[in-house]
Amino acid sequence: MRNLYIILVLSVVIGCSSMRPHITHVPVEKGGPAGTNFHPMAVSHFIRGMMYDFRNEHKSALLEFNEALLFDSTSATIYNKIAEQYVKLKKFQHAEKVLLKAIKQHPQNMDSYRLLAAIYHHTGQWKKTEQVYLDMLKYKPDDIETYYNLVQIYLGQGNKLQAAKMYEKIIDLDGGSPDIQVRVGNLYLEQKKFEHARRIFKKFYQNYPDDERAYLGMAKWHIIQKDTIGAIEWYQKGLEHNPKFSTCLEEIRDIYVQQKNWGAAIALLQQYIHQDSADVELRLRLGELYYFKGDTSQAVQHFETIINQHPKDFRPYYSIGALYYQQHQWEQAEPYFRNVIKLKPEFVRAWLMLGLVFLRTDRLDSAQVHFERAVKTDPENVDFNYFLGTIFSRQKKYDEAIPLLETALAGDPEHLDAISALAAIYDQMKNYAKSDSLYQLALSLKGDDPLLMNNYSYSLAVRGERLDEALLMSQKAVAADSTNGAYLDTLGWIYFKLGLYDKALKYIKKSCNLRTSSAEVFEHLGDVYNKLNDVESARTYWRKAYELDESRTWILDKLGERPQ
Repeated sequence: MRNLYIILVLSVVIGCSSMRPHITHVPVEKGGPAGTNFHPMAVSHFIRGMMYDFRNEHKSALLEFNEALLFDSTSATIYNKIAEQYVKLKKFQHAEKVLLKAIKQHPQNMDSYRLLAAIYHHTGQWKKTEQVYLDMLKYKPDDIETYYNLVQIYLGQGNKLQAAKMYEKIIDLDGGSPDIQVRVGNLYLEQKKFEHARRIFKKFYQNYPDDERAYLGMAKWHIIQKDTIGAIEWYQKGLEHNPKFSTCLEEIRDIYVQQKNWGAAIALLQQYIHQDSADVELRLRLGELYYFKGDTSQAVQHFETIINQHPKDFRPYYSIGALYYQQHQWEQAEPYFRNVIKLKPEFVRAWLMLGLVFLRTDRLDSAQVHFERAVKTDPENVDFNYFLGTIFSRQKKYDEAIPLLETALAGDPEHLDAISALAAIYDQMKNYAKSDSLYQLALSLKGDDPLLMNNYSYSLAVRGERLDEALLMSQKAVAADSTNGAYLDTLGWIYFKLGLYDKALKYIKKSCNLRTSSAEVFEHLGDVYNKLNDVESARTYWRKAYELDESRTWILDKLGERPQ
């Protein structure tokens, strides 16, 4: 009965779209030969099944479709609807058995294959999913949707070579979009199938000469072959075809920069700036090249020219500020970063750089005010919270520092500096459970960091705890940087705590020679001499320590000079 086919257009989606790739609905077909007359009872039960299905009463629908099957066991459509109900009831094995039976009876019914593939895909049975699609292609070798589904299966399994081959089938069938052709070429390059890649990119270039990616693809092929000259030729070919191919221009420039061929890179950009002097981005890149070349004055002059012509563009101000910053000319950098913030207050990098200028020039109060404003403009910014937190930490305002550093860590749980800063604060607060936990977290992220090892080992040494562990960390820190006075002092102090006073003297004396303004190190040296019974030397270094830092009043007790 042909009425059955009309009714079937009411068929609904069998499940969520994640069940299967590229299938949004399941079309149904008659199972028997053309012109088959369906049993009226089969039609009646089928209609009732469809109505139950429409109302999401899938158990009732399943009963009706099974009743229909009793009167017409040749209909692939009925088998498919039974399988659909099992899927909706999440009885996938039952659905699989029904579909396998349907396929056995009607091996050319594509709907049964699609539904079976969807079930395998949904249940993560990739090999079976692949095989179903391959079986479909035996009967319908020009089905592009099936090739797309196979591509997704192969990519999901990491089989990029097979994915590329399926893409090629798609290209052979309908030409394939430019995006697909580029993707295929890149997949072949990743798999080191260089001749396959070359063939694809060359064909792409022939078919789409106005697409910049054709020239980029051919150039990339040459680069992988270590043929820089050939790559440059393809980039230039692209630029000759269309001077607006900006990526081709950037790639040639980058090659010249890698070669440190500054003259060629500068001449290249000058050529295209001459064609379009309004291209500020290109002119900024030219200024960078002057700087990389080592001609700082010409770079500054070039950026100043851009500022004069485009005074509302924040970028040349930032370029000059960054240039001066890299040259450690902090005062010269400052007004340019201020201008950037005025012109582009949402440009986060300028806020950060100006704050760093204040810190570099030891203007802690200005840095604090600046980063407080920055945090108000962007409360979740990791860098703003970190630097303001460290400023408060340096001022020993720990209650204010901790929440800021914790906010930084919430934004970046592996922010090593924020972890270290928090650990140091809790160490100062003698909350050793928290400080140890943070030090250990930091070392789990970067176990070879000498500063971390030094800070943690010094904390343990001060407490006189786990000194063997502290010694090992401190020795590693000193091995990494034997000229760091703080590391040497830590190692010496651990030896002091271990009662190895001669070794302690060796390292703390070295530290004193490097840290001539550290009261702590001189006090340590006095303590070592005291243990070695050289009281005169001990008093000399204790007195030196007190002169450097009169807040260390306990030294007066060691000297016996505390006022009564």
